[in-house]
Amino acid sequence: MGLKIRWAESAAEQFAERMDYIGGFNPDAARALRRKVDASLRRVASFPEKGRWVPEFGPGFYREILVAPLRVLYERHNNALVITYVFRQEESIGLDTFEADDL
Repeated sequence: MGLKIRWAESAAEQFAERMDYIGGFNPDAARALRRKVDASLRRVASFPEKGRWVPEFGPGFYREILVAPLRVLYERHNNALVITYVFRQEESIGLDTFEADDL
């Protein structure tokens, strides 16, 4: 059994916004993407080291999984996999993307 999956409030909002946007054009695609993200997170919860280090930050920061068109960033906290951010793959991210409280 894997880690418990928890969503940071900001990540849940980011994911919901992206699902709403995609769903506005293609509800079936939004549902399919939600299923793919859920399945990917369940796999990562069982093997949290599976995700790659976020290239912009390097080892020791966040890890991520790619579920096109999304980048899902996460951290491991004790017995939980905490989803911290959800970006589109083409979005640029860097330390200035995050609020000081998030780091």
